[in-house]
Amino acid sequence: MRNVIIALLILSLPGLAYAQTRKVNLQKNVPLEDVLKAAKAQKKLVFLDFGSPKCSPCLYMKNNIFTIDSVADFVNERFISADYTEGPEKVRLSKIYGVYTEPVFLIVDSDGNLMHRTEGRSTAGEMLDRFRQGIDRKNNLAAQNRDYDGGRRDAGFIVSYVNTLHIAGLREKKQAVLSNIFPPDFSLDSLYTKTYWSLYLKYDESAVSRQTLYVMDNLNKFVGLYGEKAVSSKIDVLYGAKSRIYIFGKKAPADDPEFETVLKYAQKSDHPKASIWLAYLVPAKYKFSNWTSMAEEIENAMAFNILKGDERYQFKKMMAEQLAWYCDNVEALAYSIKWIDQLLPTVTADKRESLLETKSSVIEKIRLLSK
Repeated sequence: MRNVIIALLILSLPGLAYAQTRKVNLQKNVPLEDVLKAAKAQKKLVFLDFGSPKCSPCLYMKNNIFTIDSVADFVNERFISADYTEGPEKVRLSKIYGVYTEPVFLIVDSDGNLMHRTEGRSTAGEMLDRFRQGIDRKNNLAAQNRDYDGGRRDAGFIVSYVNTLHIAGLREKKQAVLSNIFPPDFSLDSLYTKTYWSLYLKYDESAVSRQTLYVMDNLNKFVGLYGEKAVSSKIDVLYGAKSRIYIFGKKAPADDPEFETVLKYAQKSDHPKASIWLAYLVPAKYKFSNWTSMAEEIENAMAFNILKGDERYQFKKMMAEQLAWYCDNVEALAYSIKWIDQLLPTVTADKRESLLETKSSVIEKIRLLSK
Protein backbone atom coordinates (compact mmCIF):
# COMPACT_ATOMS: atom_id res chain seq x y z
CA MET A 1 0.00 0.00 0.00
CA ARG A 2 2.86 2.34 0.87
CA ASN A 3 4.47 1.84 -2.57
CA VAL A 4 1.18 2.61 -4.29
CA ILE A 5 0.83 5.86 -2.32
CA ILE A 6 4.40 6.87 -3.19
CA ALA A 7 3.76 6.11 -6.86
CA LEU A 8 0.59 8.19 -6.84
CA LEU A 9 2.40 11.08 -5.16
CA ILE A 10 5.15 11.00 -7.79
CA LEU A 11 2.65 10.98 -10.63
CA SER A 12 0.81 13.91 -9.06
CA LEU A 13 3.90 16.16 -9.15
CA PRO A 14 3.70 18.66 -12.06
CA GLY A 15 5.58 17.48 -15.12
CA LEU A 16 6.81 14.17 -13.72
CA ALA A 17 4.01 12.16 -15.27
CA TYR A 18 5.25 13.42 -18.63
CA ALA A 19 8.99 13.28 -17.93
CA GLN A 20 11.32 12.64 -20.84
CA THR A 21 12.80 9.21 -20.33
CA ARG A 22 14.54 8.41 -23.63
CA LYS A 23 17.55 9.79 -25.47
CA VAL A 24 19.44 9.38 -28.72
CA ASN A 25 21.69 6.33 -28.49
CA LEU A 26 25.04 7.95 -29.18
CA GLN A 27 28.08 5.66 -29.21
CA LYS A 28 31.20 7.50 -28.06
CA ASN A 29 34.21 7.94 -30.38
CA VAL A 30 33.84 4.50 -31.99
CA PRO A 31 35.41 3.59 -35.34
CA LEU A 32 33.14 4.63 -38.19
CA GLU A 33 33.68 1.23 -39.80
CA ASP A 34 31.86 -0.42 -36.89
CA VAL A 35 29.00 2.08 -37.14
CA LEU A 36 28.62 1.45 -40.88
CA LYS A 37 28.56 -2.33 -40.36
CA ALA A 38 25.81 -2.01 -37.77
CA ALA A 39 23.85 0.29 -40.08
CA LYS A 40 24.02 -2.21 -42.94
CA ALA A 41 23.01 -5.08 -40.67
CA GLN A 42 20.00 -3.17 -39.35
CA LYS A 43 19.20 -1.44 -42.66
CA LYS A 44 19.53 2.02 -41.13
CA LEU A 45 21.27 5.29 -41.93
CA VAL A 46 24.05 6.82 -39.83
CA PHE A 47 23.91 9.95 -37.66
CA LEU A 48 27.26 11.50 -36.65
CA ASP A 49 27.50 14.17 -33.94
CA PHE A 50 30.72 16.22 -33.78
CA GLY A 51 31.29 18.29 -30.63
CA SER A 52 33.44 18.62 -27.53
CA PRO A 53 32.96 18.44 -23.75
CA LYS A 54 33.51 22.21 -23.34
CA CYS A 55 31.27 23.37 -26.20
CA SER A 56 28.10 24.83 -24.68
CA PRO A 57 25.92 24.53 -27.84
CA CYS A 58 27.09 20.91 -28.16
CA LEU A 59 26.14 20.16 -24.56
CA TYR A 60 22.81 21.94 -25.00
CA MET A 61 21.89 19.72 -27.94
CA LYS A 62 22.92 16.54 -26.13
CA ASN A 63 21.29 17.40 -22.82
CA ASN A 64 18.20 19.33 -23.93
CA ILE A 65 17.31 18.22 -27.45
CA PHE A 66 18.55 14.66 -27.90
CA THR A 67 16.87 13.71 -24.60
CA ILE A 68 13.39 14.64 -25.85
CA ASP A 69 11.34 11.51 -26.51
CA SER A 70 10.07 12.58 -29.94
CA VAL A 71 13.61 13.36 -31.14
CA ALA A 72 15.12 10.25 -29.57
CA ASP A 73 12.43 7.97 -31.01
CA PHE A 74 12.76 9.45 -34.51
CA VAL A 75 16.56 9.10 -34.53
CA ASN A 76 16.87 5.72 -32.85
CA GLU A 77 14.30 4.17 -35.17
CA ARG A 78 16.13 5.28 -38.32
CA PHE A 79 19.81 5.71 -37.46
CA ILE A 80 22.84 4.15 -35.88
CA SER A 81 24.35 7.14 -34.07
CA ALA A 82 27.85 8.06 -32.96
CA ASP A 83 29.22 10.99 -31.00
CA TYR A 84 32.76 12.25 -31.70
CA THR A 85 34.18 14.51 -29.01
CA GLU A 86 37.88 13.55 -28.93
CA GLY A 87 40.51 11.13 -30.16
CA PRO A 88 42.07 10.10 -33.48
CA GLU A 89 38.80 8.95 -35.06
CA LYS A 90 37.30 12.39 -34.57
CA VAL A 91 40.38 13.96 -36.17
CA ARG A 92 40.27 11.54 -39.10
CA LEU A 93 36.56 11.95 -39.78
CA SER A 94 36.71 15.74 -39.38
CA LYS A 95 39.19 15.85 -42.28
CA ILE A 96 37.11 13.50 -44.42
CA TYR A 97 33.84 15.36 -43.91
CA GLY A 98 35.21 18.91 -43.58
CA VAL A 99 34.21 19.50 -39.97
CA TYR A 100 35.96 22.62 -38.68
CA THR A 101 33.52 23.92 -36.06
CA GLU A 102 31.14 22.54 -33.43
CA PRO A 103 28.54 21.23 -33.17
CA VAL A 104 28.13 19.68 -36.61
CA PHE A 105 25.60 16.94 -37.34
CA LEU A 106 25.97 14.65 -40.34
CA ILE A 107 23.70 12.09 -41.92
CA VAL A 108 25.53 9.51 -44.03
CA ASP A 109 24.42 6.31 -45.69
CA SER A 110 25.68 2.87 -44.69
CA ASP A 111 28.60 3.26 -47.13
CA GLY A 112 29.70 6.50 -45.47
CA ASN A 113 28.49 8.81 -48.25
CA LEU A 114 27.39 12.22 -46.99
CA MET A 115 23.66 12.83 -47.37
CA HIS A 116 23.05 15.87 -45.19
CA ARG A 117 24.77 18.32 -42.87
CA THR A 118 23.56 20.79 -40.26
CA GLU A 119 25.47 23.03 -37.89
CA GLY A 120 24.82 24.71 -34.56
CA ARG A 121 22.18 24.83 -31.88
CA SER A 122 18.49 24.43 -32.72
CA THR A 123 15.11 23.70 -31.17
CA ALA A 124 13.66 20.19 -31.12
CA GLY A 125 11.22 21.09 -33.89
CA GLU A 126 13.97 22.54 -36.06
CA MET A 127 16.17 19.50 -35.50
CA LEU A 128 13.38 17.12 -36.46
CA ASP A 129 12.79 19.11 -39.64
CA ARG A 130 16.50 18.83 -40.41
CA PHE A 131 16.47 15.08 -39.86
CA ARG A 132 13.42 14.74 -42.13
CA GLN A 133 15.13 16.72 -44.88
CA GLY A 134 18.28 14.69 -44.37
CA ILE A 135 16.56 11.38 -45.12
CA ASP A 136 14.68 12.83 -48.11
CA ARG A 137 16.86 11.62 -50.96
CA LYS A 138 15.22 14.08 -53.35
CA ASN A 139 15.69 17.17 -51.18
CA ASN A 140 18.65 16.70 -48.82
CA LEU A 141 22.00 18.44 -49.20
CA ALA A 142 23.45 15.74 -51.46
CA ALA A 143 20.38 15.86 -53.73
CA GLN A 144 20.41 19.66 -53.92
CA ASN A 145 24.14 19.64 -54.67
CA ARG A 146 23.49 17.26 -57.59
CA ASP A 147 20.61 19.39 -58.89
CA TYR A 148 22.63 22.59 -58.68
CA ASP A 149 25.70 21.05 -60.30
CA GLY A 150 23.39 19.70 -62.99
CA GLY A 151 22.31 23.23 -63.87
CA ARG A 152 19.06 23.69 -61.98
CA ARG A 153 18.51 27.39 -61.34
CA ASP A 154 14.77 28.04 -60.85
CA ALA A 155 14.05 30.62 -58.12
CA GLY A 156 12.23 28.28 -55.72
CA PHE A 157 15.04 25.75 -55.82
CA ILE A 158 17.77 28.38 -55.36
CA VAL A 159 16.03 29.79 -52.29
CA SER A 160 15.70 26.30 -50.79
CA TYR A 161 19.31 25.45 -51.63
CA VAL A 162 20.67 28.63 -50.04
CA ASN A 163 18.73 27.86 -46.86
CA THR A 164 20.11 24.30 -46.82
CA LEU A 165 23.67 25.60 -47.22
CA HIS A 166 23.04 28.20 -44.52
CA ILE A 167 21.93 25.57 -42.01
CA ALA A 168 24.85 23.38 -43.05
CA GLY A 169 27.31 26.17 -42.27
CA LEU A 170 28.75 26.03 -45.82
CA ARG A 171 29.25 29.77 -46.08
CA GLU A 172 31.51 30.02 -49.13
CA LYS A 173 29.23 27.80 -51.20
CA LYS A 174 26.22 29.75 -49.98
CA GLN A 175 27.73 33.05 -51.13
CA ALA A 176 28.52 31.52 -54.52
CA VAL A 177 24.93 30.34 -54.93
CA LEU A 178 23.61 33.72 -53.81
CA SER A 179 25.07 35.16 -56.99
CA ASN A 180 22.19 33.41 -58.76
CA ILE A 181 19.70 35.35 -56.65
CA PHE A 182 21.60 38.63 -56.98
CA PRO A 183 23.50 38.30 -60.28
CA PRO A 184 25.49 41.26 -61.72
CA ASP A 185 22.49 42.28 -63.82
CA PHE A 186 20.02 41.97 -60.92
CA SER A 187 17.58 44.89 -60.84
CA LEU A 188 18.29 46.54 -57.51
CA ASP A 189 14.81 48.06 -57.46
CA SER A 190 13.58 44.51 -56.81
CA LEU A 191 14.85 44.91 -53.25
CA TYR A 192 11.76 47.01 -52.64
CA THR A 193 9.69 43.83 -53.02
CA LYS A 194 9.21 41.77 -49.90
CA THR A 195 10.52 38.55 -51.47
CA TYR A 196 13.91 39.91 -52.46
CA TRP A 197 14.19 42.07 -49.35
CA SER A 198 13.69 38.96 -47.19
CA LEU A 199 16.40 37.12 -49.12
CA TYR A 200 18.78 40.05 -48.77
CA LEU A 201 18.01 40.43 -45.08
CA LYS A 202 18.67 36.80 -44.31
CA TYR A 203 21.54 35.87 -46.58
CA ASP A 204 23.62 38.79 -47.84
CA GLU A 205 26.66 39.07 -45.55
CA SER A 206 28.71 41.60 -47.49
CA ALA A 207 29.11 45.25 -46.50
CA VAL A 208 30.04 46.15 -50.09
CA SER A 209 27.69 44.03 -52.20
CA ARG A 210 25.63 45.88 -54.81
CA GLN A 211 22.59 45.19 -52.69
CA THR A 212 24.04 46.61 -49.47
CA LEU A 213 25.37 49.74 -51.15
CA TYR A 214 21.98 50.28 -52.79
CA VAL A 215 20.27 50.00 -49.41
CA MET A 216 22.82 52.44 -47.96
CA ASP A 217 22.15 54.89 -50.82
CA ASN A 218 18.39 54.67 -50.24
CA LEU A 219 18.28 54.07 -46.50
CA ASN A 220 15.24 56.24 -45.78
CA LYS A 221 13.16 54.56 -48.47
CA PHE A 222 13.88 51.12 -47.06
CA VAL A 223 13.19 52.32 -43.52
CA GLY A 224 9.84 53.61 -44.74
CA LEU A 225 9.00 50.23 -46.26
CA TYR A 226 10.35 47.79 -43.69
CA GLY A 227 10.82 49.78 -40.50
CA GLU A 228 13.87 51.34 -38.90
CA LYS A 229 14.62 48.39 -36.63
CA ALA A 230 14.93 45.80 -39.40
CA VAL A 231 16.88 48.01 -41.80
CA SER A 232 19.19 49.62 -39.24
CA SER A 233 19.94 46.31 -37.54
CA LYS A 234 20.92 44.66 -40.83
CA ILE A 235 23.28 47.47 -41.83
CA ASP A 236 24.76 47.75 -38.34
CA VAL A 237 25.55 44.02 -38.33
CA LEU A 238 27.46 44.41 -41.59
CA TYR A 239 29.23 47.72 -40.94
CA GLY A 240 29.69 47.33 -37.20
CA ALA A 241 31.36 43.96 -37.64
CA LYS A 242 33.48 45.15 -40.55
CA SER A 243 34.73 48.24 -38.69
CA ARG A 244 35.86 46.14 -35.71
CA ILE A 245 37.54 43.59 -37.93
CA TYR A 246 39.56 46.35 -39.53
CA ILE A 247 40.74 47.97 -36.30
CA PHE A 248 41.45 44.72 -34.44
CA GLY A 249 42.81 42.65 -37.33
CA LYS A 250 46.37 41.60 -37.98
CA LYS A 251 46.53 43.08 -41.47
CA ALA A 252 46.65 46.65 -42.71
CA PRO A 253 43.05 47.64 -43.49
CA ALA A 254 44.24 49.97 -46.26
CA ASP A 255 45.47 46.88 -48.15
CA ASP A 256 41.92 45.53 -48.34
CA PRO A 257 40.28 46.72 -51.59
CA GLU A 258 36.93 46.93 -49.75
CA PHE A 259 38.18 49.27 -47.03
CA GLU A 260 37.84 52.56 -48.88
CA THR A 261 34.29 51.70 -49.93
CA VAL A 262 33.30 50.82 -46.37
CA LEU A 263 34.88 54.04 -45.07
CA LYS A 264 33.26 56.21 -47.76
CA TYR A 265 29.78 54.82 -47.15
CA ALA A 266 30.14 55.11 -43.38
CA GLN A 267 31.20 58.75 -43.77
CA LYS A 268 28.16 59.71 -45.84
CA SER A 269 25.60 57.48 -44.11
CA ASP A 270 22.60 58.74 -42.13
CA HIS A 271 22.57 55.51 -40.12
CA PRO A 272 22.25 56.25 -36.36
CA LYS A 273 25.40 54.26 -35.62
CA ALA A 274 27.56 55.63 -38.42
CA SER A 275 29.60 57.76 -35.99
CA ILE A 276 30.41 54.65 -33.95
CA TRP A 277 31.61 52.79 -37.04
CA LEU A 278 33.82 55.76 -37.88
CA ALA A 279 35.36 55.74 -34.41
CA TYR A 280 36.89 52.43 -35.48
CA LEU A 281 37.28 52.94 -39.22
CA VAL A 282 39.09 56.28 -39.28
CA PRO A 283 41.94 55.16 -36.97
CA ALA A 284 42.07 51.83 -38.82
CA LYS A 285 43.04 53.67 -41.99
CA TYR A 286 46.50 54.27 -40.49
CA LYS A 287 47.06 50.89 -38.84
CA PHE A 288 50.53 49.53 -39.69
CA SER A 289 51.32 52.56 -41.84
CA ASN A 290 51.27 55.58 -39.50
CA TRP A 291 50.85 54.68 -35.84
CA THR A 292 51.00 58.28 -34.62
CA SER A 293 48.15 59.30 -36.91
CA MET A 294 46.19 56.29 -35.75
CA ALA A 295 46.69 57.28 -32.11
CA GLU A 296 45.66 60.88 -32.84
CA GLU A 297 42.45 59.71 -34.52
CA ILE A 298 41.68 57.51 -31.52
CA GLU A 299 42.15 60.59 -29.32
CA ASN A 300 39.72 62.51 -31.54
CA ALA A 301 37.09 59.79 -31.27
CA MET A 302 37.34 59.87 -27.48
CA ALA A 303 37.35 63.69 -27.39
CA PHE A 304 34.09 63.82 -29.35
CA ASN A 305 32.59 61.38 -26.83
CA ILE A 306 31.27 59.15 -29.61
CA LEU A 307 31.50 55.99 -27.51
CA LYS A 308 29.92 55.86 -24.08
CA GLY A 309 29.81 53.63 -21.02
CA ASP A 310 31.33 50.17 -21.25
CA GLU A 311 31.89 50.49 -24.99
CA ARG A 312 34.09 53.55 -24.34
CA TYR A 313 36.08 51.61 -21.73
CA GLN A 314 36.51 48.63 -24.05
CA PHE A 315 37.50 50.90 -26.93
CA LYS A 316 40.20 52.70 -24.95
CA LYS A 317 41.50 49.43 -23.48
CA MET A 318 41.62 47.66 -26.84
CA MET A 319 43.29 50.62 -28.53
CA ALA A 320 45.97 50.64 -25.84
CA GLU A 321 46.48 46.91 -26.43
CA GLN A 322 46.60 47.29 -30.21
CA LEU A 323 49.50 49.68 -29.87
CA ALA A 324 51.15 47.45 -27.27
CA TRP A 325 50.96 44.42 -29.57
CA TYR A 326 51.73 45.83 -32.99
CA CYS A 327 53.17 49.35 -32.79
CA ASP A 328 56.90 50.02 -33.14
CA ASN A 329 56.75 53.80 -32.81
CA VAL A 330 57.79 55.33 -29.48
CA GLU A 331 55.70 58.48 -29.95
CA ALA A 332 52.55 56.45 -30.59
CA LEU A 333 53.25 54.03 -27.75
CA ALA A 334 53.13 56.95 -25.33
CA TYR A 335 49.41 57.22 -26.09
CA SER A 336 48.92 53.64 -24.94
CA ILE A 337 50.37 54.48 -21.52
CA LYS A 338 48.28 57.67 -21.37
CA TRP A 339 45.02 55.77 -22.01
CA ILE A 340 45.86 53.09 -19.48
CA ASP A 341 46.62 55.74 -16.84
CA GLN A 342 43.25 57.34 -17.56
CA LEU A 343 41.48 54.00 -17.08
CA LEU A 344 43.26 52.78 -13.95
CA PRO A 345 41.37 54.95 -11.39
CA THR A 346 38.02 53.83 -12.82
CA VAL A 347 38.36 50.03 -12.84
CA THR A 348 38.04 47.09 -10.45
CA ALA A 349 41.03 45.17 -9.12
CA ASP A 350 40.87 42.37 -11.71
CA LYS A 351 40.74 44.83 -14.62
CA ARG A 352 43.48 46.90 -13.02
CA GLU A 353 45.85 43.94 -13.04
CA SER A 354 45.31 43.37 -16.76
CA LEU A 355 45.88 47.05 -17.55
CA LEU A 356 49.07 47.16 -15.51
CA GLU A 357 50.42 44.14 -17.40
CA THR A 358 49.79 45.93 -20.69
CA LYS A 359 51.41 49.11 -19.40
CA SER A 360 54.47 47.17 -18.27
CA SER A 361 54.84 45.58 -21.72
CA VAL A 362 54.57 48.99 -23.40
CA ILE A 363 57.21 50.51 -21.11
CA GLU A 364 59.53 47.63 -21.90
CA LYS A 365 58.91 48.01 -25.63
CA ILE A 366 59.69 51.73 -25.46
CA ARG A 367 62.86 50.97 -23.56
CA LEU A 368 64.05 48.52 -26.24
CA LEU A 369 63.08 50.81 -29.12
CA SER A 370 64.90 53.76 -27.51
CA LYS A 371 68.24 52.01 -27.29
